[in-house]
Amino acid sequence: MTAVVIGVEATSDQGTDEQDPRHSSDAVPSYQADTVGAAPSRLGRYELLGRLATGGMAEIYLARLAGEAGFEKIVVVKRLHPALAAADDYVRMFLDEGKLVARLDHPNICEVHELGRDGADYFLAMPFLDGVPVTDLIARPRDPDRRRQLRVAAGVIVQACAGLHHAHELRGSDGESLNLVHRDASPSNLFVTASGVVKVLDFGIAKIRGATATEIGMVKGKWQYMAPEQVAGEELDRRCDVFALGIVLFEIATHQRLFKRDSEFLAARAVLEEPIPRADAVDPAVPVALADVIAKALGRARSERYADCAELARAIEGAIDIATASEIAATLASDHGEELTKQRTRQLRVIDVARDTAMTTPRGPRTSRRWGVIAAGVAVAIAAMVAVIATRTDREPAGGSAGKPDLSNDDRANRGGSPGSGDDAIVGDLHNGQSAAETAAAGARGNHAGSSSRDNNAGSSGDSREAEGSDEIEMPVDHLGSPVAPKPGLFSIDSNPFAKIAVDGHDLGPTPIVHHSLPAGKRRVHATLADGRSKDFFVDIPAGRAAAPITLSW
Repeated sequence: MTAVVIGVEATSDQGTDEQDPRHSSDAVPSYQADTVGAAPSRLGRYELLGRLATGGMAEIYLARLAGEAGFEKIVVVKRLHPALAAADDYVRMFLDEGKLVARLDHPNICEVHELGRDGADYFLAMPFLDGVPVTDLIARPRDPDRRRQLRVAAGVIVQACAGLHHAHELRGSDGESLNLVHRDASPSNLFVTASGVVKVLDFGIAKIRGATATEIGMVKGKWQYMAPEQVAGEELDRRCDVFALGIVLFEIATHQRLFKRDSEFLAARAVLEEPIPRADAVDPAVPVALADVIAKALGRARSERYADCAELARAIEGAIDIATASEIAATLASDHGEELTKQRTRQLRVIDVARDTAMTTPRGPRTSRRWGVIAAGVAVAIAAMVAVIATRTDREPAGGSAGKPDLSNDDRANRGGSPGSGDDAIVGDLHNGQSAAETAAAGARGNHAGSSSRDNNAGSSGDSREAEGSDEIEMPVDHLGSPVAPKPGLFSIDSNPFAKIAVDGHDLGPTPIVHHSLPAGKRRVHATLADGRSKDFFVDIPAGRAAAPITLSW
C-alpha cells in the first residue's frame, strides 16, 4: 500500500495464505473508504484514502501525499494498532522495523519512506507496489509451457536471494555484521512487481545482533516456511532464510505446497521429521539439476545447505536459464493481466475521489494558534463585507459550501446509485458525488447529474451511441464578464487485454492510461486491440476534475 505484510508471532498459515493486502485482488474486494471506528483521516503528511487490511499488529491504508503545483504520490501507510501503542514491546518492534529497513538500500527490498508519529499513532510510509505476491504464482495451475514457468520461478528466487543477501550483509557502526535474519521469507513476503522486479517485504520480525531476545518458547514466523532450527527455537543464522527460499522455490516450480498441513503442530512435525520429496519426483518437468539445487537448500542440517543466499543464487543460475526482469514482467501481463487491471481500476477510483475532494475543498496550510485567531478575525471581516455587497446586488450566489459527498443510501439512490449494489458501486458513487455547490450549480445550468458516469459505463461496455446531455460546456467568465476557457480535466482508461487509445483522433498510446489531461467537454474515444477489434464511444471530461476511470472488456 509496504513492507506491508504484517509480521506476527507463530503465525498460522494453514488455511488461506496471508497475502500482502495491497496487491491481492481476493484479499481486497474494494478500496472503499474506511468507516469503521475512529480511524484518522490523516497521519502526518499523508491523507488516508481507505483501509486495505487489518492484521494482528497493524492496519494498512492506501494514502496520498499531496504537494505544491499538483504534486502527489500514492503510498501505503502502515499504522500500529492504537491498542498496542501503549505496549512498549510492540512499539519497539514497530520502530525497529522502520529503522532497520531504512538502512537497507537495494532494488530487491521494499524501502520505507518515513517512520513517523502523529499524536499517539505510530506509522510507516512505504511505496505502493503494482504487481502480485508470489502466492499468486504458486496458486496458478501448471502451464503447458513448463519451461517458461520454471525459468520465471528461478528468476524470481534469484532476485529474492539478492535482496536477502544484501540484508544479511548489513553491518553496524562498528563495522561488524549485524547477523540479520529475516525469519519470514515466505511467498506472501516476496512480491513481484509489474515491471518484473522482486521485492522482499516485511522485516517486522527480523532478528539482528543486540536485539531483545525472543522469549523462551516463542517462535516467530510461519510454521510451514520455517527451518528446522527455527521450529526448535534454536539460535538462527542466514541459512534459516536459505531453507525458506528453498521451500518457496520448490512450491513455485511444482505448484504444490511442501509443508502445508491441517494444523500448526502437523506442519512443524513435517518440517522436523517427514521425508522431504524431490521436486522432480513431484513434477517430472523440473530439471534434475534444478531439483538438486532445491534439495540442497532444503537440507535439514544447516551445514548441508548453501552457506548464504548468494551461493544459492549462483547454483540456480547454473542449473537453468533464469528469466530476466522483462520476461517476468511479460509473464505477469499475460498470466495475471485481468486481476491487475481490476486492481488498478479500483485504486484509481478511490484516488480520483480524494483528488476531486481536494480540488473542491481547499485546505490551507497548518498555522499556529495565534495566526489561526488572526485569520479567523480577517475571515469575519471579509464575510461582513461580502454580506454588504450581496445586499446591493440582484445576483444570487449558487449553492452552499463545498464538502465531502454524503455516503448515505438515500443520497446514492437520489443520484441514480443502488443502495445495495456492493463495494465497487459505493466507490463509484464516491467519485460521482457532488458537493452542495456543484449540485446547485448543475441545477442552475440544467445539466443532468451523473451523465459522466453513464457515459463511462457505456464506454466500458463498448456501446458506441452518443452520451446523453449537451455538447455545450458553459464558459466561465472573469470579473469583467469576459469568457475564460474552462480548465482541462483528467482521463483514465484501462483495458483487458491491453488496447491502444486515441481521443478525438489523437493517439494516446497503450493502456493503462492514468490521469491524462484533456480539454473539458465531450470527447470521442477510439480503442483498438492488437487483433484489429475496436470500440468507439464518448466520454465527458469535467473541467478541472477527473472523469471516472473506464475499464474496457472485450
